[in-house]
Amino acid sequence: MMNNEEILALPDHLVDHDYFLPVVYEVDHIVHEEEVVEEVEVLEEEEEEEEEQIVGVSETYTLIPGVHNKSRIYVDNLGFKYYKRQIRGHRVYLVCERQKKRNQYCPSTATVSTNFNDNRIHLGYYLHDHQPGVIDLNVPFLRETIGERGIDPVVTTSFMRTLYNNEIINYPEAAPNYTFIQAQERVKKMRRRRFPGQPLDIGQLAVALNEARNAIYASTVQNPPSRFFQQALVVDGRSVGVIFANMDAIDKYREELATVTLVGIDGTFKTVPRVPADLKCFLTIQVVFKSVSFPMVYALLGSMTEEVYAALFDIVRNILPLNYQRVCFITDYEKALMSAVQQSFPESQLRCCWFHFTQSIVRYCHRKMNSVLNLIRTNPVAARVLRMVNVLALPHLPATRNDPRCSFSMADGFSAILDYTRQFPEVERGMRNFLIGYVEYFWLLQVGPGLISVFGEEYRTNNYLESFHATLLTQMHRHPNIWNFLQKLTVLENQYFVEFGQARRNLRIRDGASRRERENTTIVLAGHVQQLNRDEDLTGFLRRAGHHNDGYVQGIIGPYPRDQ
Repeated sequence: MMNNEEILALPDHLVDHDYFLPVVYEVDHIVHEEEVVEEVEVLEEEEEEEEEQIVGVSETYTLIPGVHNKSRIYVDNLGFKYYKRQIRGHRVYLVCERQKKRNQYCPSTATVSTNFNDNRIHLGYYLHDHQPGVIDLNVPFLRETIGERGIDPVVTTSFMRTLYNNEIINYPEAAPNYTFIQAQERVKKMRRRRFPGQPLDIGQLAVALNEARNAIYASTVQNPPSRFFQQALVVDGRSVGVIFANMDAIDKYREELATVTLVGIDGTFKTVPRVPADLKCFLTIQVVFKSVSFPMVYALLGSMTEEVYAALFDIVRNILPLNYQRVCFITDYEKALMSAVQQSFPESQLRCCWFHFTQSIVRYCHRKMNSVLNLIRTNPVAARVLRMVNVLALPHLPATRNDPRCSFSMADGFSAILDYTRQFPEVERGMRNFLIGYVEYFWLLQVGPGLISVFGEEYRTNNYLESFHATLLTQMHRHPNIWNFLQKLTVLENQYFVEFGQARRNLRIRDGASRRERENTTIVLAGHVQQLNRDEDLTGFLRRAGHHNDGYVQGIIGPYPRDQ
């Protein structure tokens, strides 16, 4: 009867060393136990041998790792390699590794004891009819170590280089003959073999995640694990997404979540798995607790309509126990997303990301068809209108005039910009469509100051979500395998689960640089507002406030004119 440890045939694409290929049995030359001889018979010289007869006796063997995970290859003292055929009694029956090669078939067999402390090997009736191959006995151990570490889900693609570099230190003799590319390709193949089949659509993905055999992809990595995949998102009878959340963590931190006042929502496309093909977006919902953001709900979506977002947020309300009347949501300016937030969380405040406002303004200027970029690059006055961020600084003013902290509004600031540009007819003509047709008509009238203004706010952007998405991209790369994506996501979720507990105990979990920069900017902007209240110079305020975006703006549109 075949033993469970028997080495089975492998597809060619899994072989990275030709001396570890699987056996293809053509003729059963395995000798029975009574046929095993203690001495190697000396065969008469064969006529016209293709290869010179081997001189020497196989007496001992060494066990080395094979290509299969946990498999082993037997190498005798002459350098011949054997695969295990079967175990009977206290003997292991071996066949020459060339029995897999039709055009180089070798009938040699051997037996060894099942006691690994006895490393004697006994040949069968047939001797080898070829010379032993050249083999580096150190490489298999390096390869096995990297392979075992590489299939661990916590080992990311970016970590493979570090893993390889560390292991070639531990195996210096093998390092010259085993490259990083070999190691990387082997790990990729090993991972693919362990993944379930690729679901064709979101519906199939949801079904697969509910199957017990795929529990590792639908569960957290905590001990004991809990359910991570919560449910499919169904709209009008069609599966349009899958939702993930660690309900055990949410229940554990329920008291802390009740104190949250800031929630960010953002999506990314770069790390969305390529299959199922109907996946379009990966959306995360993060809470800010003690100045640190924590992802709490994750969703892979096949559509980004207001209807889909609203259905998702209705589920989020049941998952996240927040005091929604105290919560402010920060999003980008995606219309469907903003409308769905307002529909599903009517008691909450919605504020849009200042960075996305800045990004949209700069990108508009960068388009050649708008004829603004060259004017800004060459004319100092035009550069002041944008570079000093007379426009980009507008969100630092209140949305309306009834704020007790400041006597001016965004509308007042925009009027000051128009008055300033009218002093320079050439600039006014060149920037009229930009200021009137784009800034005023679209941003101030359609979007509205209420969504744009970040006056007096410490958190003016949702860049912490962008940072999370950058981390995803680093660890997963673009459009990964869906199962690899989910494994990595559970590892990241565990990081934030642990860090939330650390933050709850007032431990420092971030270096604080971004927090200090944000707080310092808030203090400086408050000083600008105080000066504005004293001197009532809106143009001066906008120019001073605009300097806080110089780095980003210059990075997009290039250097500004010097004579300003």
